[in-house]
Amino acid sequence: MASIQTDCFVDIIGNVKVLCRVMKGKRRLYETGRVQRLAAIAAADLRSPTRKRRYNRCLFAQVAPRYQLATRCLSFGRDRHWKALLLDRLPEATEPVVVDLACGTGDLSLALARRYPSGQVTGLDISSRMLQRAQQRAAGAALHNLRFAEADMDDLPLPPQSVDIVTGGYAIRNAPDLQNALFEIYRVLRPGGMAAFLEFASPPQRWRRTLQLRLLRLWGQIWGLLLHGNPEVYAYIARSLTHFPDSQALDCLLQRIGFAPPRSRSLMAGFVRATWVTKPFSA
Repeated sequence: MASIQTDCFVDIIGNVKVLCRVMKGKRRLYETGRVQRLAAIAAADLRSPTRKRRYNRCLFAQVAPRYQLATRCLSFGRDRHWKALLLDRLPEATEPVVVDLACGTGDLSLALARRYPSGQVTGLDISSRMLQRAQQRAAGAALHNLRFAEADMDDLPLPPQSVDIVTGGYAIRNAPDLQNALFEIYRVLRPGGMAAFLEFASPPQRWRRTLQLRLLRLWGQIWGLLLHGNPEVYAYIARSLTHFPDSQALDCLLQRIGFAPPRSRSLMAGFVRATWVTKPFSA
């Protein structure tokens, strides 16, 4: 009897091992399929807002589970410091209406809710998987002045002049249509309101830009391979910068839209930039 029980136990263990191998194989196939879909979309011209929007949804659905870790690794652990710096220069306000664009898993949104406990903070993102992670974190922090919603920054579901502060951490570079997204931010801000962005920067000098893109691509490939088994996941950062205006051009674009001259701070040897702009009271 003992021998039979032992044989049954061995069979069960063997079947479990086989099942685990099958599930791992299916997961690899699933991940491979997602990577192939991303590559197919990326092969198209991402200057098309429709294609870029589709790519963003696919990309951020894939990276959501490890997005927080990825931002720490890609920034050499400086990401938290940069976001704190961005918020430190926001205006003091008692009950502001705040919108955090492309909120991801909620780093800035949670910090904003803590900074403005009597305010109303809304985190918006195009990726439902990112929002799920953000909502879980907010629930754990018991922040009752914070909510999340799925939305496209090119078409904000907000009335004109209804927001006091808009933030975006690594947001505007991913806008399907950058100019339209900036117009939307300008539209929803009240006169005197502020927008603050933390973003990878493109230097105006061609040689620096070329060097930066190569380094960013290599660094992104390393962490894409380590975190997702796919070197191209974060190589997208470098590619997205090829269609993103350099710092001077971005400042000019913001002023053409109607913002006051921007204030900015260069970070990590110019690879990253924090920018603050206000909507004039005369607007």
